[in-house]
Amino acid sequence: MPENTYNLAIETSGRSGSVTLGRGDEIIETAELPHKRRHNVELLPTIDGLCRQHRVEPNEIGQAYVSLGPGSFTGLRVGITTVKMLALTTGIQVFGISTLDVLAENAPADTQHVAVCLNLKRDTVHSCVYQRDGETWSAMIDPQLRTMADLLEASPKPVSVIGDPLPAIPDEYAQEVAVLDPEYAVGHSQAVWRLGRRAAKTRKPDDPMTLAPLYIRQPEAVELWNQRHGEE
Repeated sequence: MPENTYNLAIETSGRSGSVTLGRGDEIIETAELPHKRRHNVELLPTIDGLCRQHRVEPNEIGQAYVSLGPGSFTGLRVGITTVKMLALTTGIQVFGISTLDVLAENAPADTQHVAVCLNLKRDTVHSCVYQRDGETWSAMIDPQLRTMADLLEASPKPVSVIGDPLPAIPDEYAQEVAVLDPEYAVGHSQAVWRLGRRAAKTRKPDDPMTLAPLYIRQPEAVELWNQRHGEE
């Protein structure tokens, strides 16, 4: 990809959303979606406004990076459908980024180990533990559903925890765990952009035809239907 090609990062995995426009390895500008939980209405106008402001044509965007989840059922579908549409109409390269990785980027600079927790339900969270490697984070364990006790048992100490909401921290770990403010559990498109740029230099693009949201559990509506009518 030529270094003067524009790129785009989309974060719609949570209640808030944002878009970052870049060129090569430089961020040009980030735009927040105006209202929470309205990604289906506001994402495309926000992208269009950002590109018009900087006089960027759709065919000048070479790559798009998108947060894959876990996260909002509708928000993830909106973000991923948008980059798939761009890929199919303009041929851009697409890179999906784990939302766990995106939130790890929020950890304070003096943090050495961070546990990121998403999708709390019935006392389990989809979680991963990261350790700082210079200016980047590397995963120490595979992401999966865990109780907080199982997660902390597998974590080095001390460890900071990102998530909102979170299960209660077991008493035996209270002195070795720092629960970060809920603001750290908000994904930002700048982090998606940074991770997307790294991914673009180290791996092949994702196939836009098979790119899909990372849903850890069935939607609650589906679970209720199955409970009432059976899996069939």
